[in-house]
Amino acid sequence: MALLERDAELAAVERGLARLCGTPGTAPRSGGLLAFTGGPGLGRTALLDETAARATARGCTVLRATGGEQEQEAGFHLVRALLHPLPPGCREPGLRAALGRHHALAAPAAGLAAPARTVPPHPHAVRRALDRLLAHLAERLAARGTPLVLLVDDVHWADPASLHWLTGLLPQVPGLPLLCALAYDPAQLRPETAHLPDAVLAGGQRPRALPALSAAAVDTLVKETFGGAEQPAFAKECWSLTGGTPLAVTRLLARAREAGLSPHRDAVGRLADLARGVEPPGFLEHLHGLGPACVRLSWAVAVLGTDTTPARAARVAGLDAQAAREATETLCRAGILHTAEDDGPAGPGTPEAGGTPRFRHPSLASEVYRSIPAATRTALHGQAAATLSLAGAAPTDCARHLLEVHPDPAVVTDLRRAARAYATAGAPEAAHRCLGRALNEPPARRDRPALLYELAFAAFRSGTPAAAAHHLRAALAEPDCTPGLRERATRLLALARTATAQTAATAP
Repeated sequence: MALLERDAELAAVERGLARLCGTPGTAPRSGGLLAFTGGPGLGRTALLDETAARATARGCTVLRATGGEQEQEAGFHLVRALLHPLPPGCREPGLRAALGRHHALAAPAAGLAAPARTVPPHPHAVRRALDRLLAHLAERLAARGTPLVLLVDDVHWADPASLHWLTGLLPQVPGLPLLCALAYDPAQLRPETAHLPDAVLAGGQRPRALPALSAAAVDTLVKETFGGAEQPAFAKECWSLTGGTPLAVTRLLARAREAGLSPHRDAVGRLADLARGVEPPGFLEHLHGLGPACVRLSWAVAVLGTDTTPARAARVAGLDAQAAREATETLCRAGILHTAEDDGPAGPGTPEAGGTPRFRHPSLASEVYRSIPAATRTALHGQAAATLSLAGAAPTDCARHLLEVHPDPAVVTDLRRAARAYATAGAPEAAHRCLGRALNEPPARRDRPALLYELAFAAFRSGTPAAAAHHLRAALAEPDCTPGLRERATRLLALARTATAQTAATAP
């Protein structure tokens, strides 16, 4: 479907790409910053898709990532999705030599190979190193004639570590040879993301709010879908039932075609029944009507998120390979999932064997995840953690699921390992969440002092010295606290008390 009534937004994309790519024989310049806002289904993702297509057609290098509602607990998840793997021509070891010490700081956060560290870096140092890494990539790609385009969807669901870096980067974008386009839902901004609009303004742009489609645009979509003569009553009913939300309109028209309807007045009465299956709660009823295997597979994909592969989804869903393939095909035909092969000549809804299932739209993933019964969701997260562990996934990949399971002392070691990885990457908030959960499992008595110290260190690096002091006093009160640990805890407690006093003195 054409991107109707998005002329102003597409013109802004064209201007940004034209500035970035320049004219033949001229050096690339900054394409600037773009931000598209709006509720679910208003076309934010479609605009980024179109931006990616136009940038690719101009020979640009496109890096893209999407915030995930289920990945908000994972430190630097969005950064890793954006920067790993690096584009061709920017591989190590040349990158390591060009960045020097910045490479060692940025590599763990970006998912790159890095030397082991004994002392976790400060988050500010990691964010500065990521800035330098991105600037180097942009300059290198611009020199190769393939300038960089960054696309970040659903920023309102970004994990805190990635968001801190991204909002600090936005004011620098006008001075870099790249184009950055963001998309987010203002209604879903959390307290930690509330400053995002200010960061966009600091980058020299005002967010562009996407309106719903007009009745005339819906009428055009009806004609494109069915062809033939104009049927105003049918199009008007489609617009009324969907409120002009592009995603809902296109899904309603697709269902109307599947049902064999023609855009005539006598079919208008059937549209209301079809519309109930387009958006929740009717969408979920439609999903359950596809059968238990489809429901279980969709649940598994929703829980796994970006860690989904065909084999993992089948295992978490409890399906054999054949049943999982059949369920994937059914969900693709229903427009709920798509696979990697959907972008090929065969078009949507024709998945090949082995294609990785993904939700066709992020809002569908959220609705499915929220619909999973609480006890079942907990069990699925446990199965996902076990599946990823068997596959040799990183501790941080497993930790996201371990945070959602029932208390189990057996996972303390895994959570502490993930916390160390997060601390090394410069994401102390994520480390703090893992360690806090490990403390509640509970750990073995002999492990409590060290765990409390690690928790305090993460709290201190997260900017909450009062919480750090609380954990340190608890560690010092433990009978199993060793002399060496007691000395380190005492030094950190003095620092935490000083920082707490300074914070109190500067508070309004």
